[in-house]
Amino acid sequence: MDTVALVLNPVARGADAARRAVEQACRDAGAGTPRVLCTTPEEPGAAQALEAVAGGAGRVVVAGGDGTVRDVVGAVGRSATVGVVPCGTANLVARTLGLPLGRPGPAARLAVGGEGQPVDLGLVTLHPLHGASRTLPFLVVVGVGHDAQILAALDPGDKSRLGWPAYVLPGLRHLRRPGADLRIRLDDGDAEPAGAWSVLAVSAARLPLGARLAPDARPDDGLLHVVLVRPRHVGDWGRIAAAGYRGARPHPSLDRRVVRRLQVELPGPGPVQVDGDVVPDIVRACMELLPAAVRMVTATRRR
Repeated sequence: MDTVALVLNPVARGADAARRAVEQACRDAGAGTPRVLCTTPEEPGAAQALEAVAGGAGRVVVAGGDGTVRDVVGAVGRSATVGVVPCGTANLVARTLGLPLGRPGPAARLAVGGEGQPVDLGLVTLHPLHGASRTLPFLVVVGVGHDAQILAALDPGDKSRLGWPAYVLPGLRHLRRPGADLRIRLDDGDAEPAGAWSVLAVSAARLPLGARLAPDARPDDGLLHVVLVRPRHVGDWGRIAAAGYRGARPHPSLDRRVVRRLQVELPGPGPVQVDGDVVPDIVRACMELLPAAVRMVTATRRR
């Protein structure tokens, strides 16, 4: 049995219950008491993950939201198996991997005892208007355009109180807004105008209520799925939703591509969302995918 360390976001919803569940799961599995490393605003997960691996942990369980998960996974790489006990608002990583939601006991038992599987890791390099660029990992989706603007406008109090339904009202306010003057470069092609409401770089995203941004995407397919959302009028949103929720025939307003790399240039400094975390004042974002770069516990069936 691997030595287990727990990277815990202590202010996440249900953090205490998640800690107790992981400790119990470790006892039941004969793994002893896990080392607990708490995140802080200054060190949101990567440093704790590296400390856990340096201390001999073969399995790192992370209890927190999507931001904490991606920080831990990006730091660990393939040095250890990562299990997740979801404690966030949207929990996109957990949904994508098919993990139990709202039940820390089953999630903890799976995170501690489940088999690790190869999972792709995305990297996005963000170039701000001023200052140095930085590269962040992602497991689910990077969004540029209104998608990121919606998250930037989200009230933190509503997010904490309501959970993922807090995203709905800001989203509705943006439906009538025109596409952004974005330019994209796919792989080694020439830059081209996107004219999209949003440009999404998807590893394997599954949204609340079972919606999928890219129905063919899998967390281990080694491909970056690009979705250009281009509604012509408000009425297109119904068909866009049907394509995402019911697997209906793709609508012309959803332009889907499969690439290895994507570059998006913004017309001016604006927000980019990385697995739900908003980074402001970005003028260019460059995304790529590293196939099978990490090992994670997943409950989804592999094809």
